[in-house]
Amino acid sequence: MKLSVNQLRALEAVVRTGSFSAAAKELGISQPSVSNHLLALEKFYSVRLIHRNGRLAEPTQLCGEIISKIRSIIAMTEEVEQVLEGRKQLNAGTIRVGYSTYQFALPILSRFMERYPELKIEARAMASHDLIPVLQEGDFDVAFISAKSAPKNLETLKIRTEKLVAVVAKDNPLASYDRLQWEQLAGIPLIQREKSSETRRVFEAGAKAAGLSLKTLLALGSWGSIVTSVQSGMGVGIAMEGEVREGDNLAAIPIEDPHLSISHFLACLPEMQHIAAIEAFFNLVDHQ
Repeated sequence: MKLSVNQLRALEAVVRTGSFSAAAKELGISQPSVSNHLLALEKFYSVRLIHRNGRLAEPTQLCGEIISKIRSIIAMTEEVEQVLEGRKQLNAGTIRVGYSTYQFALPILSRFMERYPELKIEARAMASHDLIPVLQEGDFDVAFISAKSAPKNLETLKIRTEKLVAVVAKDNPLASYDRLQWEQLAGIPLIQREKSSETRRVFEAGAKAAGLSLKTLLALGSWGSIVTSVQSGMGVGIAMEGEVREGDNLAAIPIEDPHLSISHFLACLPEMQHIAAIEAFFNLVDHQ
């Protein structure tokens, strides 16, 4: 038998209240349970800890020597329980979030922070292709991932599906088109994401299937740099339709290809899905 916190709590309560029945009432258990805890301790260690004198219970000399240590253990245990309960109730702790597209992730993050203001959020942006191994290694708790289909070996929840579009300045002649054919993009300088970007991978796979040879002028890591480059007339940007906002002063033109789309997922490791903060994230997205 190993020493248990419940045994120590029973012993401390009996010493403090001077009564098995009073200790039982305080602890919310039966009087026989209190007695059994103490008897188990005394029997296992072959010691006497409590003098039983009718309804009175008095500590032995040995018990008096160790009771302060017992109270220290109980106090430290309660501190640990408070920390763990805080995490369970989302009143404390940190959740680490990775995201690939801030336009989709940050509104959800904002709502989560409003609902759970005591939780600290650590968020970092990177391409989806790079996010997945970092999530699998445990460096993120949850991640917002853009992908053609749900990543394998992860617990996922689809948030939305986005068409890929050509992005041009509003004074660009292409801005007058309702949609573009693949052939219209042949030879046009393109401004794309870095090679690990899922947007670029899906777009280039579609172009290859259409037999189109691409001319990528720039490969950029941030949406802001793509916006600036397109606005200056350097080329045609490729993005998800939902990335383009009215304030960007750009036109988003769909490309005639039913397969040219990307879904956005919230993902975590399967073994982590029942952690309180992660479960709260999934519930928030599922009910938005």
